[in-house]
Amino acid sequence: MTTPIWLKDEPWLAKWLGWFLDKLDNRDGEPSQRAITRRINKHKLPALYDFNEDTQSRWQLLQHIARDHGLFEIVLDKKRSAFQEPYENAQCRLNPDCEALLREWLNRPKQDPVAQAWQQAINQHADTFIDNGEALLNQKPQIPGLTPAEIVRAFANIDPYLNQNLTLREIAARCFNGDSKALDNRFELLLKLYGDNANGIQPRPLLLTAWAPPGFRKLLIVENQDSFLRLVDNPPKDYALLYSGGFRASATRLSSEHTRFAFLPGSDPERFKALFINMGLDEQTECHFWGDLDFAGMGILKALRNSLPNLQAWQPGYQPMLKILNTGGGHTPKQTGKTAQTDPGTTGCPYTDTTLLPALRQTHNALDQETIQIP
Repeated sequence: MTTPIWLKDEPWLAKWLGWFLDKLDNRDGEPSQRAITRRINKHKLPALYDFNEDTQSRWQLLQHIARDHGLFEIVLDKKRSAFQEPYENAQCRLNPDCEALLREWLNRPKQDPVAQAWQQAINQHADTFIDNGEALLNQKPQIPGLTPAEIVRAFANIDPYLNQNLTLREIAARCFNGDSKALDNRFELLLKLYGDNANGIQPRPLLLTAWAPPGFRKLLIVENQDSFLRLVDNPPKDYALLYSGGFRASATRLSSEHTRFAFLPGSDPERFKALFINMGLDEQTECHFWGDLDFAGMGILKALRNSLPNLQAWQPGYQPMLKILNTGGGHTPKQTGKTAQTDPGTTGCPYTDTTLLPALRQTHNALDQETIQIP
């Protein structure tokens, strides 16, 4: 159904009906049990009091809409005097079931209140962004506790910090009420909002702890802190040890200029750094990884092989864990909140792909590396 011709010819009526839609839109999408009503008087509907016009026909049209289209109910005021117009102080009560018809007549589609809030917020800061805030409108990043207006304002406040040699987390803390993680994984969004200026953000160094005794020839990367420190106290012969901090070490190439190493006492940092440059390139340098026997641990190994292509699973650590798993030990992913872990498929490490991963798939259990202690 298109807009009725009589509605196009009666602008006073369109204005009257539009008031009801305004009330619906101002509810911000929240349902309400309270009816939307409006009383007829000279101030609210002056078209019925302009007696130079055919006010009776206008009143009949209003009644026609109520009676034949069910748009609203008209309740006459029983207290009006005999000298007043029949519609004086009458109450019009909107029929909520007719909202779609009313919107079609007035060509006012229902608006998403959330989208409206974002658009209004972006309009206030559009000049700050090179794309006028379009990327924010498309993504609508959610930050708990902040409204769209507060989120957009925070993103707009980033601009002066882009060339102050700050990291993403330092900028986030300054702009998002001290929340340093608010911009994690949102650098691409900043590029869309600020273009090349976003490249002024300093890369956050990767900080890793290592123990590299003099004369070491091999590297063992350990996933968890307790197991790493146990091995430092009782080190395997010829190994330097590197604490990966879970997935942290696999977040970037270990040989990146942004990687920093903190060495425990008794280490030979110069030898470590000199050999580390060639690790993964020199096939004679042995590199191993030991972590949890679960899909996440195997995923870390796979990711680390991007930096160290010759990295292998450390069998002295995994073999006793595998024995426990194959004899009914371990825990289910549901018991430890690991249901979101995904099978990495293949890692490129033969021992992992032919032994460890098949065991995980067959037993449907997992085992954390702190379960065992290397003699």
